[in-house]
Amino acid sequence: MRVESVPEFLIDATNVYRTREYIVRQQITLHDGVFGSYLLSRDTYYRCNAQRDREFENAFSDRINVSGKRIPTAMHMREYID
Repeated sequence: MRVESVPEFLIDATNVYRTREYIVRQQITLHDGVFGSYLLSRDTYYRCNAQRDREFENAFSDRINVSGKRIPTAMHMREYID
């Protein structure tokens, strides 16, 4: 029996969406400090390829908008993976 592995872009994701060139994993955290509360998104951009697109389609085929969309946050950090 073959066990499917979880795509990396789904691990610890708060939200996942797709652009023309990237699948983006958002990891959103709430920060509360002296300047008030705000949302911070740590974004990982995975370049689209045939395998990632298949995995994305399988994971989100039940969405009305399959590609999804970004959850707005006050700040973000980016990392790119080819």
